[in-house]
Amino acid sequence: MVHALQVAITGMGIVRIVLGLAPFVAAGPLSRILGFPVAHDSPTTRLMARLFGVRDIGLGAIALFTLSHAELLVPMAIFQAFMDGGDLVSIAIPLVRRQGIDRGAWLSSAFAATGALSWLAVLAVAAPSVAG
Repeated sequence: MVHALQVAITGMGIVRIVLGLAPFVAAGPLSRILGFPVAHDSPTTRLMARLFGVRDIGLGAIALFTLSHAELLVPMAIFQAFMDGGDLVSIAIPLVRRQGIDRGAWLSSAFAATGALSWLAVLAVAAPSVAG
């Protein structure tokens, strides 16, 4: 695996883990930074955020695991891109339905789109090197 690709995957895996830990250590401040209404901050939303956080921690761990298993790089990048793509679809629902969380949804979609495009870039770099 090319060194620059290893660095990119390491960084992306660590960012995922940090984002996953955020609902455990700073749910309220993170929610306000993203622009979600204070009235929506409840034990239920924090629980759902933590479940989502566990998912991101796992996705970050998978990315880091792939560093020592290059044969998994292509399927891992595809999987990660699809996860972020699914996030984008999920985020679009409250935007289309005009549910009053536009700022938070748009900022969240920026994270998801950046992630999806970054994993597709990893795939574009990795696929030819794995095939050849």
